[in-house]
Amino acid sequence: MLIDWPKLIFSLVLLLPPIALFHGERVRYRAVMRDWDGYWGRTFSLGFHSIDLLRAALGAWLLAEALQRAPEALGMMKYGAIVAKAAILAVAAVLQTSFCREPEAAHAPFAFVSGLVLGFLPPLVAGFGLGLAIVLTMGIHAPSVYFPLLAVTTAALGFLFTAKTLLYELISVTVAVTLPWLITLLFPRHFVSSYRARPKGASLPPPR
Repeated sequence: MLIDWPKLIFSLVLLLPPIALFHGERVRYRAVMRDWDGYWGRTFSLGFHSIDLLRAALGAWLLAEALQRAPEALGMMKYGAIVAKAAILAVAAVLQTSFCREPEAAHAPFAFVSGLVLGFLPPLVAGFGLGLAIVLTMGIHAPSVYFPLLAVTTAALGFLFTAKTLLYELISVTVAVTLPWLITLLFPRHFVSSYRARPKGASLPPPR
């Protein structure tokens, strides 16, 4: 396995720290299954979501470049690079989900897993996979299924566009993308998403 240590270290710095570590007092959490009217603007205005998307995309790209199979590798050794990349992506997704300041909740890393797909896979596969997953998620009005849907659309389109040339990369990404959703199934946690709290003294939206 060939390792570019500067790229690997930089990718780990970008991918592993949970974004919730940096949430301040102005960040609030809301269960993703609730009505989101009045919260979309404050969700998109929270810069942490943009940071999550960009750092995941750059970190995943650096990771893909940092670990390469050695030409002379034989047997199981030739899979060392892809196993290491898959493990890092999986650990990163679990850390983003598990660390949450809301009690008994899991942080829904929508932007982070989207960035992983964009940075780790070819633009054509990533773009179509993300677009289809977003449309399907909006159509069925179930935000939490975005994770398994993104895994399915990415794997299906990746196999369609690249046949078996990116098989192991597709497996690595789809496992990492699915893990946040699996955590909420295996453990007594519910998804929450972060948004920006209103300034003190600001009026609340009228009840619906």
